[in-house]
Amino acid sequence: MTGEYYGDASNFFKKGTKYFEIKGIPTSTAIAVEHDGHWVKAVYMEKAPFHPMNILTNKLFIALIVIGMIGAGVYYMKKRK
Repeated sequence: MTGEYYGDASNFFKKGTKYFEIKGIPTSTAIAVEHDGHWVKAVYMEKAPFHPMNILTNKLFIALIVIGMIGAGVYYMKKRK
């Protein structure tokens, strides 16, 4: 469990509450929250709204950006010669 998740879509837990991964359960299904010294399994009742971090943390998106930057660098280096 890392607590390195984002978003505050709860009507119960106060803003700034840390979320934790439950091993063996996708974070898109449920998360763990520490509440009053106990661990609570929080399940999603409705689909969460879009958040830019959904794209920015996607490994494919990051790989495409890196490949694009390398390609642009090669293109401009060849163009300079």
